[in-house]
Order: sequence, then C-alpha cells, then structure tokens
Amino acid sequence: MSGAAGKIARMAASLAGAAILLTGASSGIGRALALELGRRGATLLLTGRDATRLAATAHEVTATGGRAETACADLAEPGAARALVETALQRLGRLDALVNNAGYGLSAFLEQAPLPELDRLFAVNVRAVVEATQAALPALRATRGQVVNVGSVVGHRGLPALGGYCMTKAALASFSEALRPEVARDGVHVLQVEPGLTTTDFGLHRVVVGPHPRHFRSWFAMTPESVARRIARAMERRQRRLVMGLPGKALIAANALAPWLVERLLARKVVRDYGAAPSNR
Repeated sequence: MSGAAGKIARMAASLAGAAILLTGASSGIGRALALELGRRGATLLLTGRDATRLAATAHEVTATGGRAETACADLAEPGAARALVETALQRLGRLDALVNNAGYGLSAFLEQAPLPELDRLFAVNVRAVVEATQAALPALRATRGQVVNVGSVVGHRGLPALGGYCMTKAALASFSEALRPEVARDGVHVLQVEPGLTTTDFGLHRVVVGPHPRHFRSWFAMTPESVARRIARAMERRQRRLVMGLPGKALIAANALAPWLVERLLARKVVRDYGAAPSNR
C-alpha cells in the first residue's frame, strides 16, 4: 500500500467502532450521513419522527455492513433530546460523537411569521441541540469525543422570507463557537458544519406562510451523499468548521466585504418576486 493510500486508510479507520448518535436520520443529509458513517464502521443510533423511514435507513446501513438501531422522538418536546442521549448510552454502551442534524425550515416574512411556529422552530433547531449536548457531554468527556452541529451558510446572512430559519442557524453557529473553547480542556471537539443548497426533500417539510415557493432552484446544489462524505472526513480530521457549496461561500464572502451591496440586491429581489408593498402600490 502506498504512503498516500495508507494515510487515507488510517484516517478512515478512525471512525471504525465509534458509537454515534445521529438526529434527523430518516431523510436528506441525515440519511446519507448514516450510510456514510456505517460504511466507515461506526455503530449508530438513528433518530427521527418517522419510524418507517428510520427503519429503512437502518436496514440500508446494515446491508452495507454497518450497525444501526433506531429511536423515534419529536425534538420539539422538552426532554426528548435528553432522553435520546440516555437511550444511546443504554444501547451503544458509550458515546463517541453526537451529530445534531435534525431541523426544519420556515418560509415567511418576519412580519407574518406565526410566533407559535417560531417557538417550535427554535425548539427543534436550537433548544434540542443544546439539550442533547448538555446531556451528552459527560459521556463525550470520557471518550474524548466530539459534537457535530449541522447548521447552514445562511447562519451568516439573513435572507428575505427565511429570516426565522436563518436566525436558528445563526444561533447554532454561535453555540458552536462558544462551546468549543469551553470543552477543549476536556478533550471534546466541536465541529460546525455549514452546507449550502443541497438536493434534499427539505422543501417538502418546510412550513410555508404566504406566497413563497416550496422548492428552491437547484443550480450548483450539492447532493446529500457528497455532503455526507465531507462531513465524515471532517469528523475524522476533527476540523473546526466545514463550509460547503460555491454559492454559499460566495454569499458569506460578499456579505463580509460589502454587506450594503448584498442587502440592496436582496431588497431588489423582494420587489421583483413579490412586487411593491401594499402601501406603495
């Protein structure tokens, strides 16, 4: 085996036997990541709300030589995330990684966003992440494991009609940044993942309030499988941050260099897509 091939093999072996709790594993990036981690030898507890789809994902993981169990939960419910961590420890015996992937979207102008829906959005996308992490940290300290938070590039720039979702992803990025130095002394690693547009069924599960499209244009979109491979590699290398997708990277760079220009372009897009405000018509 060549030196390069040997290095890759050693890196891939680092997830072999790892006990991993993966939320949001029934579809999209979560499903692809379950298959990728299973191929790399991890033992998984897969969670989500759809028992049938979870079972199908677990079957696929097993068929490719991995090991996976399932547990259904609604992360909007207080205590559900903590209970999942306890279940993972009971079934897997240890915990080497917590992958906070579960989440959903909301399309609504902030003026029209229902407050109960925003409460649920933050409960799933943010509070459940904090709750699961708090519950998992004692076990992760024992294994010098890692917390993986799957956010989004839109956590760096709020977008019209996606403000609620963007706020949750910005909160998740801040959570990762604050947590990392807090737990570094214990040998626990924190990876913040920020994918751009990905070809998943995210639009089908997104709550839409108002005249907003359910699906986004898929130009330059990544596949869930390519995202999953990069996340797995980042876990092996214990990277701090992983930003994916050319459009997303361009958005972050443009917003850092000329936020006024990005804002002006977005304002024009709102007028183009939705017309002038009622008071200006």
